[in-house]
Amino acid sequence: MRKGLLLFSMACLVTVAGKSQLVIDNATFFIGSGATVTVQGNVTSNVDIQGTGLLQLKGSTLQNVDMGGFTIPNLELDNAAHATLLNTNLRIGSSLTLTNGRLRLGNQNLSIASGITSVTGVSSSRFIETNGTGVLTKEGLNTTAFVYPVGFSGTEFNPLTIANTGTADNISVRCLQNVLDNGLTGSPVAADFANNSWVVTEAVAGGSNLALTGEWASGDELPGFNRVKSGIARYNTGIDWDLPASNVLAASGSGPYNRNRGSIVTPGVFAVADLEFVNRATFNLKVYLQGAYTGTAGTAGGLMRDNYRSTSVLPTTQPYGGGKFQHLGVQGGTETINPTILTVTGNNAIVDWVFITLHDAATPATKYQTRAALLQRDGDVVDLDGISPVSMPINNDGNYIISVGHRNHLSVRLPDSSPMSLVENALPPSWDFTTGVSQAYTDGAITTNLPLISVTTSGNTKFCLIGGNTDGVASTGVNGRRIIYSGSGNDRGPILTTGLSGNSSGTNSITSINFATMARYDLTMNGSIVYSAGGNDPFIILNALSGNISTTATEHQ
Repeated sequence: MRKGLLLFSMACLVTVAGKSQLVIDNATFFIGSGATVTVQGNVTSNVDIQGTGLLQLKGSTLQNVDMGGFTIPNLELDNAAHATLLNTNLRIGSSLTLTNGRLRLGNQNLSIASGITSVTGVSSSRFIETNGTGVLTKEGLNTTAFVYPVGFSGTEFNPLTIANTGTADNISVRCLQNVLDNGLTGSPVAADFANNSWVVTEAVAGGSNLALTGEWASGDELPGFNRVKSGIARYNTGIDWDLPASNVLAASGSGPYNRNRGSIVTPGVFAVADLEFVNRATFNLKVYLQGAYTGTAGTAGGLMRDNYRSTSVLPTTQPYGGGKFQHLGVQGGTETINPTILTVTGNNAIVDWVFITLHDAATPATKYQTRAALLQRDGDVVDLDGISPVSMPINNDGNYIISVGHRNHLSVRLPDSSPMSLVENALPPSWDFTTGVSQAYTDGAITTNLPLISVTTSGNTKFCLIGGNTDGVASTGVNGRRIIYSGSGNDRGPILTTGLSGNSSGTNSITSINFATMARYDLTMNGSIVYSAGGNDPFIILNALSGNISTTATEHQ
């Protein structure tokens, strides 16, 4: 049709039969309201198709569409043999319906006009196949979420829903067949991902603020993938996958599944990863526990006793999860260790488990993550291998407050003026709580005690976590954060009544069986609960209170 005008009026149905081609060459091709032009062959045009009627692709073999980048107002694909964009791009002006088959983009682009709110008829067998470099573009994407019904091949349907609360922009999406270890390049990853990725781009750099919801099927999940702790990760070019800890949650749906992520201001390559790829930073901490500190030789400053380890009662699974030690975040409560770690002796022998919390630097009352870690005899807090710096999930690189606690000691945290800079893949920063009371946050409203206690023994003086809190693992109230010798809610009484069943002259050994219920009453951490004989546990409480039985010691948090 050349340099002419062909008009199809209302209620008109025209079929270009057999394998006939529809070729529009500089002609006006107008499909009126209510009219349908059905094509069973290829479509080629170098101008926009006019009118509000429908162009229907209804062949029995693969159909090619070569629109030269021009617009089809209303297009329906009803061809089980599919259709492909050939040579040039295509724009849809008013509606796109997928009744049968997939529209394959190859290396060409498909644009959806801003007024179109959705592609209709989409299913796992009817979608836009981004099997090359071609992208699906939604023009003027704004706050109204748009489902990009894309997949790399006929067996890989992975729609991505995007809303843009920033400046409206033309946002484009294509699927990759795999997740590549360098985003757009490299080898396919082998585990811990849903094995598809999306490339998201914007027409005008900057100004977008995207919220994504990605979908996948169980068959997409690679070995080891944990959909209970998963999130949408973005590849940081030349670095690694960015997965904020706050975005690691259980997937929604029962198959297919989906996860979402908001506040994305920089498009890129996205994929669904699990906890193994969460953002992490490492740091070094050093603390002493009053109850275990002996000050005996070994390193400068002395050591703590490791009786729990040497008597094989220390659990290989972290013991926290009650009272003030409530786990939150993506890792807390899951920590276990190889029993061989507890065979190490000397300075690096393991004393016990401690409880680490990650706080907001500006508002420390806001807690992001918790985890359990190991404490060595020389005061080093280490990861589950018994030697490495502690690794903590984080949202983003930045400043954080760190706190550390123990089952029968008062917790401490970094001073507000000294947050720790945590940066993924950077050298771990260090903090030593043992060198002075100023190393811990001091709450000016607490006048009964400082946040750390100075302990001098065997010629060494160190600042330790204050011991004697027997109910911190059970109480979330004020007594869980106080050490009390006498009166209501005191810490001394339960040592006798519960730890020793009322027998003041008896002892009770800590074992692997009773560790969870009895270790909190062993304030000296020597492996035995003692009430009145030498080395008794109430003495730790009395010492923590400087001998004043009528006062209390309160946690500085």
